[in-house]
Amino acid sequence: MTQLPNFLIIGAAKGGTTSLYHYLNQHPQVYMSPMKEPRFFALENEKLNFQNPDKAINKTSVTSLSEYYKLFDGVTNETAIGEASPLYMYSTKAVERIAHYVPTAKLIAILRNPVDRAYSCYKHLIALEPYSFADAILHEDKRISQNWAHLWNYRLGGY
Repeated sequence: MTQLPNFLIIGAAKGGTTSLYHYLNQHPQVYMSPMKEPRFFALENEKLNFQNPDKAINKTSVTSLSEYYKLFDGVTNETAIGEASPLYMYSTKAVERIAHYVPTAKLIAILRNPVDRAYSCYKHLIALEPYSFADAILHEDKRISQNWAHLWNYRLGGY
């Protein structure tokens, strides 16, 4: 049987989505996609070419519906079927795609103080971050114009 999620964990990046994903994954009536952040609803059918230093998002995102369905092949008798992609909180495209594919899905939104969240993202990426936190904030508009992935947009991620 082809299955799509009936709930989604969305945003905020560095807000606790990974912990919630792991807690829910332990419950016998919950099926969580084996990939924590497929990002499908934000990036469907897009040719990914993010330019941030690691570019991992270009390889670790699910952009086709057939690949997204495969994430839920393991569903058996679980009543709650979900996935967690913080990017959905920031993507205007995700809103329309979620409404199209899973219109009755429940959304679990995790929020965090925007300054704490931004600094946590910075600390998460610090090994690859070429700037101090203050300078990275100053370079954010340039990063956006150069198509850096969303996690690298510290200030914008707090809006």
